[in-house]
Amino acid sequence: MKRMMSTILSFCLLLTAIAPSLSLADPTFPEPLKGLQLSDVRLIPTQSGGRIKPFDEFSRETVLSLTGMRSFGKMDPSEMILSIMVNPKEWSELPIIRISNDDLKKQLLVDLAQKYFSPAELMKNNVFLQYAQGISGEGAQVTSKGIDVTTSKKDPRTEELKRVVDRVSRFQSLVSGQLWMVVPDQTDTNQTAEKKWLSLNAAMKLDTPQLHAVMGLLKAYLEKDTDAFQKSAEQARESIALITPGFEDAKPKLKAEVLYNQLRPFLNAMIFYLIAGILWMFAKRYSFPRMLAKLFTAVAMIMHILGFALRCYVAGRPPVTNMYESIIWVSFGVMVFALLIYVKHRQHILLTVSTTLAGLALFAADTAPLVMDPTIRPLVPVLRSNYWLTIHVLTITLSYAAFMLAMGISNVSLFQFTRKPSEAVEQRINLLNMLSYRALMFGTVFIAAGTILGGIWADYSWGRFWGWDPKEVWALIALLSYIAILHARYTGWIGKYTFPLWSVICYSTVLMAWYGVNFILGVGLHSYGFSSGGQAVMAGFIILQGTYCTWVQIRKKQVHDLTVSHAL
Repeated sequence: MKRMMSTILSFCLLLTAIAPSLSLADPTFPEPLKGLQLSDVRLIPTQSGGRIKPFDEFSRETVLSLTGMRSFGKMDPSEMILSIMVNPKEWSELPIIRISNDDLKKQLLVDLAQKYFSPAELMKNNVFLQYAQGISGEGAQVTSKGIDVTTSKKDPRTEELKRVVDRVSRFQSLVSGQLWMVVPDQTDTNQTAEKKWLSLNAAMKLDTPQLHAVMGLLKAYLEKDTDAFQKSAEQARESIALITPGFEDAKPKLKAEVLYNQLRPFLNAMIFYLIAGILWMFAKRYSFPRMLAKLFTAVAMIMHILGFALRCYVAGRPPVTNMYESIIWVSFGVMVFALLIYVKHRQHILLTVSTTLAGLALFAADTAPLVMDPTIRPLVPVLRSNYWLTIHVLTITLSYAAFMLAMGISNVSLFQFTRKPSEAVEQRINLLNMLSYRALMFGTVFIAAGTILGGIWADYSWGRFWGWDPKEVWALIALLSYIAILHARYTGWIGKYTFPLWSVICYSTVLMAWYGVNFILGVGLHSYGFSSGGQAVMAGFIILQGTYCTWVQIRKKQVHDLTVSHAL
């Protein structure tokens, strides 16, 4: 951290010299270079994040870390990174550094309505420099609200400040050539994927074909020479690949990762799911929407499966190591359970609910990249037993999918109680409750199996089967909650109305086990899954769900009273 601060302070002096004033006019971002071919650039091997990846992925991760968005402005991420490297002065004055926390903005004395700030603006902010220096020392406190020396917990403002410091440092490292690890170090005799790579800055001290090609690439882009750019990009890709250990094995994965980034299969699946959900609403009455709904559902699932296949192939593991990956898996599980139940009961409401839920889940994953990191990262050591990772995590998250489906169906069932009582409504309620019951059975079996398998994995990794870790406790709470619902329904302790009501209420235990432990509590042995953010969205969902249940209760009573008065 101290090294980071010294780098930032040096950059501050540089910007003070080259950018004496900042324009108050609306910023004008550079336009994409016309006729630029990026196919070869995207495939240039790069070492970043503990693995070899294509320049395309390195660019996207860098743009995401700086701006909080997958892409920014009109430029392709690869071109944006090249443009920043060759035009550092211009980009240093553009608002590309995201600050989300209002308390931090107040502390920095900046406009609360502004979301993005230029590196030069931040480097001239004495308050930012003072507070950044305050967190540079180990164990230092920024304020009394910052790092609590008794609990070691950090408030959101301090966490956001650290992220902003990291973003500014990353920008400086990018323009100085220290961030792009582009050339394998030939002095390192290790011929594996762990071979040391040199940054562009370090490689400048050498006279190699790889450096000449990369510098030619940057020079051609600066001069807007698209022909020379294309030639240099091809030379850079081929020359770096030539000295990359095991490149022949890595080459298909690099291409697959670029395809995955360009295709964005989960985004396309989301779109098709949501359209299918709307079409399924009309499928019972009209044949044409039903045909289209089947088509869109099939296409959505194909895109979903393709996304899984590409991501698993690139990562070499199941996509279940963070919140983003669990969401795309749970959304797929919702569709699987809905189709299994649909095969037996042939009820379109199953597909209406499941496609809508799957689409909304993928929407949540796609629109919050800072909260749910979409990047592919190497496994932490405790997760490197792929056998247990696959068995336990896939099983427990499949239970979340079944419970999500049951929650969606139960909400539809609750709505029926706001309608005027009739034989048709009664039959509809019975049908929906039966479908929800089927989904709950799937979920309860899977969460029980997943909890037991988690204990086996814990014994394998940590030497004990059960340790009352918060993740373990909340998984147990969720399991016992749904066992209670199933038992109460079987014995008749809860009726047609209270069964879907409790199904909806108990889903909050799943949210706590799935999201709350990692993002709110942030304590326990499952620290590899900890993150922050999204609390407002989750609180909004719970408030909206509670409001809906309250409205159903009020409306149900009104309908009952009205029916009684008519009968009298």
